[in-house]
Amino acid sequence: MFRNSSLRTARVVRGAAKRRLHLESNSGADLLSKYVPGARVTAESSTAGVPIRLLASRHLNVPVFEAEKDGKPFVLPLDITSASLPAGTNAWLSDLGFQAADREATAKALQGVWDAWRSNGLLRVSGKLDSNGHGTELTGIKIIADDFALNKYPANRALGDEGRVHPLERTAAEGSLFYHKNRSGGNIACYGYGAGIAMSTMDALVAAGGKPANFLDGGGGATVANVRAAMSVIMNDPDAKVIFVNSFGGITKMDLIAEEMVKYINEWRAEGKHVPRIVARLRGTGEESAREILKKAAIPEIEYFSDLRPAAAEAVRLAGGAKPAETSAAAAAAAAAAVPVTFSRDGQYEQTLRNLTVQKGDPVMVLGMGKASQANNLISKNYGTNIVGAVAPKKGGQEMLGTPVFNTVKEGVAALKPRIASVFVPPVAAADAIIECIEAEIPLVVAYAEGIPTQEQLKVQRALRSQNKTRVVGANCPGVIFPHERVKLGIQPLHVHSPGCVGIATRSGTISYELAAQTTALGLGQSAVYGLGGDPFPSTRTWEALQLILEDPKAKFGVLVGEVGGQMEEEAAQVYLDYLANLKPGEVAKPIVGFVAGAATERGLMYGHAGAVWWEQSETAVAKRQVWRDAGFIMADTLGDLGPLIKETADKLGL
Repeated sequence: MFRNSSLRTARVVRGAAKRRLHLESNSGADLLSKYVPGARVTAESSTAGVPIRLLASRHLNVPVFEAEKDGKPFVLPLDITSASLPAGTNAWLSDLGFQAADREATAKALQGVWDAWRSNGLLRVSGKLDSNGHGTELTGIKIIADDFALNKYPANRALGDEGRVHPLERTAAEGSLFYHKNRSGGNIACYGYGAGIAMSTMDALVAAGGKPANFLDGGGGATVANVRAAMSVIMNDPDAKVIFVNSFGGITKMDLIAEEMVKYINEWRAEGKHVPRIVARLRGTGEESAREILKKAAIPEIEYFSDLRPAAAEAVRLAGGAKPAETSAAAAAAAAAAVPVTFSRDGQYEQTLRNLTVQKGDPVMVLGMGKASQANNLISKNYGTNIVGAVAPKKGGQEMLGTPVFNTVKEGVAALKPRIASVFVPPVAAADAIIECIEAEIPLVVAYAEGIPTQEQLKVQRALRSQNKTRVVGANCPGVIFPHERVKLGIQPLHVHSPGCVGIATRSGTISYELAAQTTALGLGQSAVYGLGGDPFPSTRTWEALQLILEDPKAKFGVLVGEVGGQMEEEAAQVYLDYLANLKPGEVAKPIVGFVAGAATERGLMYGHAGAVWWEQSETAVAKRQVWRDAGFIMADTLGDLGPLIKETADKLGL
């Protein structure tokens, strides 16, 4: 069961404080040299050789060697389950210009790189490959390891490049916070809960003419400890003239944030330290109590706002006023246009898309019996979700929520005949649990764990894309909810959702909660909310959720929120363009309101979500926003603009 006999309880666990560990140059080269005997491996750069990279391709959903020759890319796909290089390796090397006499030695060097990548939980290996009569060389070696794999490969931690880590980033890591200090300046310290909200907070400041000093995502829920940790980081930032605390409470309680903020600020003042001006926007769960706490505290430096745009504008004013925004919109848009968008729309796995529709009463089997599982599934059951049983190792014969528990997925499927599996299993076992559900041919699987290592995600992708029986959502997602059918699969706050006519799909859980709350407050409600998750290899992609929204007669229009990194937004744009092109005469198009978070992010850094990282200009938020505009989406410049655009769209449709 779950291929992990040490697992006793199932819980959703937040991942490491960062997501990518840059190895110190010489340490990375030394690590690689152990796997490439007979070759020269060095961090020193060279003008000779072919640039190569070994990474997990977000376009192909497999690991690949990428190389470039004469400006032309060459890609060698790899099998994550195989220790050997593919049969096409020799031809690939030939295409790159390696002579026949050198290819055997060169292939051995590539095999060593592949062995090192698989054996050490690596994310990215780059350098130059050269082979001549004097031997094979790998020069300019740079390696990035997967933080989420450090439990399995703890030796990598000691190889990290400490020179890349800001002192405040070390402090944040100790508090289990996702934090980046802005290396290019910035005087407004940011703090929020949820990666999408935290990125959107930075975006709002930039749109208002300001410059954020950092990115800070407090995580999936506020606790006394992490609020104090976050306040310690931003209050100790010497660059911060102003602090901007912005969050929406779905699971996170805004009154807890307010209470701990007040305590920390009062303690700070009692030590004789300067308290900077603070702009606070705390919406959602506990917001009225939060507002009352701040009002009662009467801290003169705190100013409270309900709406994001005026809050950001005030933070910028307090920090010294608006300055012209630095933008590379034209270059980013051109880069996006130059990159061909290729993706499968009719493969085996894509045939399972309609499994992601539900009927009231569909039987749900739960995997995992930890506290998060029991608490969330009690809410789901009371809502009307038909939970028929659970699976947990060595728990067979017990009950959960009045339903039977089985030791294995196979036993549970045989007895319960579930249509849906809801997977509350921790990262260490989540990939294996998902694969077991695929092998059992459960039609719909939704998984929530954050922190699954990339190589384990690739194994899930391989299992998914070789079958046509099982559809998976997640992992690292809040789940999906169908208000009309009263089916809730996941960790979403129930009170912000209501049956209605807006289809919502986001990569950010917290943003999906805020959008649900806004559409509920407007009396529109939701046809369905698809929380797709923030991993680089989500099992249901944005275009697929869009396709379901376009097909759903209950959905009168859609709201899509994307993020930096990958090409999911470009895929969705292509699907919408094809939809528009195939409208029948007189048929009215279903509008799509959109926003892409992360315009203020920097290259090569992960922003809370494992998938929120960009390397090429085409992956930036600026480029993706333009792609969506060109496709006909109604685009918001900031998260704060989404609400008015949703209302405007509904008004035009007469809703």
